[in-house]
Amino acid sequence: MRLLYQQITHFFKTRPLFLLLLPLFFIYSGYNELFGFLSFRFVALNFAVCVVCMLLLLLVSFLFLKSLTKASVFTFFCSLFFLVFGYLHDSLKQLSSTAFFTKFTILLPICALLLLFLFLYLKKRKKDFTELHLFLNALFCILLLSEIPNSIKRYRLDQSVHNLIDFRFNAFNSYLPSAPLVDSLKPDIYFLVFDAMTSSKGLMQVIGKNHTELDSFLHQQEFYIAENASANYNSTIHSLSTTFNMDYLPTWIVPVANDPKALFWGSASILNNSLFSILQKEGYETKSYQPISFDNKDWNDETFFSNLKKNHFYFKTLPGRLSRDLFWNYSKIDLPFIHQKQIQFIEDRNQQKLQSFNRTAELLKNSCSTTGKPKFVYSHFMIPHEQYIFDSTGKLKLPLQTIIHRKEEDAPAYYQQVIYAGKVIKELVQHIRENNKKNTVIIVAGDHGYRTEQGNKTGYTFSNLQAIYFPDRQYQQLYDSISPVNTFRVVLNKYFNAGFTLHADSSILVSSKKETIRKSEKIQPARTP
Repeated sequence: MRLLYQQITHFFKTRPLFLLLLPLFFIYSGYNELFGFLSFRFVALNFAVCVVCMLLLLLVSFLFLKSLTKASVFTFFCSLFFLVFGYLHDSLKQLSSTAFFTKFTILLPICALLLLFLFLYLKKRKKDFTELHLFLNALFCILLLSEIPNSIKRYRLDQSVHNLIDFRFNAFNSYLPSAPLVDSLKPDIYFLVFDAMTSSKGLMQVIGKNHTELDSFLHQQEFYIAENASANYNSTIHSLSTTFNMDYLPTWIVPVANDPKALFWGSASILNNSLFSILQKEGYETKSYQPISFDNKDWNDETFFSNLKKNHFYFKTLPGRLSRDLFWNYSKIDLPFIHQKQIQFIEDRNQQKLQSFNRTAELLKNSCSTTGKPKFVYSHFMIPHEQYIFDSTGKLKLPLQTIIHRKEEDAPAYYQQVIYAGKVIKELVQHIRENNKKNTVIIVAGDHGYRTEQGNKTGYTFSNLQAIYFPDRQYQQLYDSISPVNTFRVVLNKYFNAGFTLHADSSILVSSKKETIRKSEKIQPARTP
């Protein structure tokens, strides 16, 4: 046993295994953050990129230091800085009361000097690095082993929650209609969501204007407009999950904005929820024309969170942070060739949003028919949510016109897209009523209102458009302050005698914290379809 220990110790002292263990730990820990959502191919590719970059750095370092051992140490610390820069930067933001030390113009020169001092120190050092090799090899072996229980924990968690932000399906499990309904009496249901679409009341609070033209049109079409409606959450993922599950989020879920896991779980819940399960049980064909969820069979274009997934590892690194926080910001870098690339980036982004918008409208229109099975069509339009690429007439702005330099420019740009969104709503509502069967329910809503720091304090962030059309124009079950959690409870009660009780209408602010799971709460198992 002692001989084996000596052999292992000697091996750790003489081999720079840490050059392989560092990227392996970086990739493994990053995979655990989104356990179950990243493919093996994607993870392997990112690991290979890390290893190749480190090998190139090792080769360059060896050319200057003339020693493989010294080059290994320098490569390790350079790579460590590059790979964990995102974590270090985020930690500094949390610890520092001032933004001075988190500025790239301060932080990067300091780190560059430290690496230069390290290089000069290694150049002059005569002693070997056996003890450092032993320490680093042992440390990263321990760190890698420590991630195994994390993987087991994540696996068990994902198995228990089915990779959904709400896996309880309370509404579906309690759905016991008093009498079956024949298909010919079941209405088609169109659910049109306009992201961040505020109500007239919310718009008046923001910029002193309202939706007069849109409100008049909806009244003429005999819609019910809930003038005091409020979203349950000020975040798309949390709001829509609550809408479709007809329940507030579980007590063990902390509504946070910065945890990718919450975004992935929530996007999955938009496809797999109580409402879809109930309607499919009733023989409905469900269509989900939205660019939010991954693996959406009804959407073959880019998704809103695709970059978050593709850049999961990249945005943790120094190059990724420079690209994310500096490159896209037109006002921070005064170099012509950088500006040219920025403009191209903005143009590509705007074109992608235009394509997604047009695709959603096209799919919705093509779904209209006066025959066939009853259907539920959910279409999600990414306006008036930023980026503000349209003017009030629907004309695509030039790239420079879509850049918000000052916060005072945000509200007018938002308002222009609100006006255009109103015109789109009129066009789509008229198309549905003219081309779909008469027995069609139409719901036009914002998932939340216009989001600002001031709006979070005063409440107009939650003021959302909520307009509902019942073909019989009988709106007794609706009320002026209805929130999304009760929207489909009312619809199912009216048309399927579901007998659902309504929840109290509440608005919950999504925080900037990062941890989704509230550890003090025990996750209870539930039957999920």
